[in-house]
Amino acid sequence: MKRTEAIHKIPFRPIRLKRLLLDCDISQTAVASAVGCSRGAMCVACNHRGYEPGSVKGFGGAVEAFVSASPAAMQWLASKGLAVTNIWDTDSGGTLRGSNPVNAQVRRHHDHAWQPGDPTAIESQEVVEMLSDGAMKHFKLFRSPFSNDIREAGDIYLSDEHRYIEAAMIDAARHGGFLAIIGEVGSGKSVMRKKVVSELAKDEQARIIYPRMIDKTRISASSICDAIIMDLSDEKPKAKLEQKTRQVEKILLTRSKAGCHVCLIIEEAHDLSVRVLKLLKRFYEIEDGYKKAMGIILIGQPELGQLFNEADHYDMREVIRRCQIAEIRGLNGNLKDYLTLKFKRVGITDISHIITDDAIAALSEKLTIKDERGRKISNAYPLSVNNSIIRAMNLAYELGAERVTAEVMQEVRG
Repeated sequence: MKRTEAIHKIPFRPIRLKRLLLDCDISQTAVASAVGCSRGAMCVACNHRGYEPGSVKGFGGAVEAFVSASPAAMQWLASKGLAVTNIWDTDSGGTLRGSNPVNAQVRRHHDHAWQPGDPTAIESQEVVEMLSDGAMKHFKLFRSPFSNDIREAGDIYLSDEHRYIEAAMIDAARHGGFLAIIGEVGSGKSVMRKKVVSELAKDEQARIIYPRMIDKTRISASSICDAIIMDLSDEKPKAKLEQKTRQVEKILLTRSKAGCHVCLIIEEAHDLSVRVLKLLKRFYEIEDGYKKAMGIILIGQPELGQLFNEADHYDMREVIRRCQIAEIRGLNGNLKDYLTLKFKRVGITDISHIITDDAIAALSEKLTIKDERGRKISNAYPLSVNNSIIRAMNLAYELGAERVTAEVMQEVRG
């Protein structure tokens, strides 16, 4: 085989090795690890006959040794009357575009993970990628634009939709609103919360109640009372719930009459029970004349939105009809602006030297799925975008590509 630097010049022509790995349920990652290259480079080798990563001396022999050591692979070859050396032949068994030979358990999990409404699965697959030293030098970067990428408010990318959500959160905090912010894992919910809290900190009249309980499934009326009492006063919470409730009402009304804007913010709110959500309405009903004594902001994953579906939770209608819903959507349509901001942090003012427009379009397409009704849903959240760009940059370096192109992006896993 010959080393080929420009991957886009090699046609998509998968080799028999790819079919073998797929049929024998052997992951490309396992082969890559054994021979000493990245999973991305192995993917390119499987999809483009004639490509061999130059970073691995004796690549072909190493792969053949791996296959020879696998009883399942050797049995597969024997059943077809083939030798190990035939793994480099062009596969003629039908299209393999889009096929991803990974461990069956991981494959089933991955397919399930990208269905709407299954953020737990996505979270379990969450990986924080690292930009390799070689890629850093290749693209003339002194540090990764995605490492520790939020240091100040100016580092946060805000589309018009994000600005609306930020304004809605601040309004709820200052004017006693009831708001639920819903977003997938990695969509930037916590970043939005931090930015809003930072803005409210500039307001001397703003008071934030932020329960510290890690396991939100254990939140109860009593623990919410404790949080309100401890965050708004120096008083010690009373022992009995009835006493605590009266204590909370007195503290909230005192703060309200003093002109304070009090807001309760609960993160990971998708773990709250229906019973607790109903209890929150009772706190929300505490009023100083015509003014709400406390605003409430709930922040959670899409399961929270399901809890606010009146068709499924009719018994929660009194809460649902009072709560405004705001959803953080993917960055499709804003990807180039988002990446421009990230790279600007490390001194790159023109990202076209690193990633082409067609590569950004290819990424947008990769991170778009359709729901059961055929509607497009963007999974282009900051975390998934960051990881995909890092993988693409690492792969471009290994391939010797000057920039991340659409061809390189299409070879990136995930």
